[in-house]
Amino acid sequence: MVKTAPQAAINQIGHVLKRLIHAFAEAPEDAKIFMAKWDVKDGFWRLNNALGDEYNFAYVLPQEPGATPKLVIPTSLQMGWIELPPYFCAASETGRDVAAQYINTPIGSLPTHKFQRLTEASTDFEALPESGSGDLATVCEVYVNDYIVIATPSSREQLRHVANAVLMGIHDVFPPDEDDSNDPISHKKILKGEGVFALEKDLLGFDFNGQPGEHTMWLEAPKRDKLLTILHGWCRAGADRNLGIPFDVFRSTTSQLRWAFISIPQGNGLLSPFNKVLAKEPRFVFLHRNKHLFEGVRDCRTLLRESVVEPTRCKELVQDWPDYIGVKDASKHGVGGIIVGKLKACIPTVFRLEWP
Repeated sequence: MVKTAPQAAINQIGHVLKRLIHAFAEAPEDAKIFMAKWDVKDGFWRLNNALGDEYNFAYVLPQEPGATPKLVIPTSLQMGWIELPPYFCAASETGRDVAAQYINTPIGSLPTHKFQRLTEASTDFEALPESGSGDLATVCEVYVNDYIVIATPSSREQLRHVANAVLMGIHDVFPPDEDDSNDPISHKKILKGEGVFALEKDLLGFDFNGQPGEHTMWLEAPKRDKLLTILHGWCRAGADRNLGIPFDVFRSTTSQLRWAFISIPQGNGLLSPFNKVLAKEPRFVFLHRNKHLFEGVRDCRTLLRESVVEPTRCKELVQDWPDYIGVKDASKHGVGGIIVGKLKACIPTVFRLEWP
């Protein structure tokens, strides 16, 4: 089978979280970073088939024995089709592109969207001045059917402009419905607060804090609590020679830890003994036979517990140009090297040091 769906849009999915983190890292320390997200409800089924193409997806509805067969001719793309995600992401990414164009229009030039007022229901929004002339920086991303926007506004009118721009961009691709409960933009989730501009928000499984001087992120509570419960059980069973961890469970939990450590980069070094076990693919994993793995499990628990007490600043997760660069080498006799300035001034220095 020759796949014809466009791939460029779906290839962007893996970069969305990285771009959000990068935007947080680049924001000024004193900036208020507002966030909001909107969900396209029943997104896949909102892509209609061209007239005549619906027969490509026809199927026979399961029936009781002896009943008259019923043929289903769907007018929209069906779940489970291998080409559906790329096609849908092409549509949702187009909505993002349109929204970005609207954001770049003059403040106040857009009509008021019917859901715009619902994005203002937070004390963070109310704390902003009504108007202002400061710069407006924004990042608009889409993750399959979730539209995410972060902004550093100086006024409420700027945030209203961003809300109108993104909501209009979505509706330009997924036409609105007069009945808000049937609208492509999930009205229910907006009322739950997902579409409300706030300085703290859950984005792609992580909690972000956009308060001035913070700009931090950490794994959302349900995912963190689940991992802590699993690792606690492993530690309790670690001394029992008869209790092993099924390999599928071990591999799945390791993948979840890898995702969690996006916000805790120090944890990546703890996964070395995990990776050695994954390479061998045993039926069961016994912690009492692997001291380094047992210690790694306990240390992972510690990092996850402390990740809320001391959340990671996004600046720590993004590499920047170094202040100084150089080379060095060492031997049993001593160490030597060269240092020159890059972003900061430094007298070019050659050093040698003999070990005491």
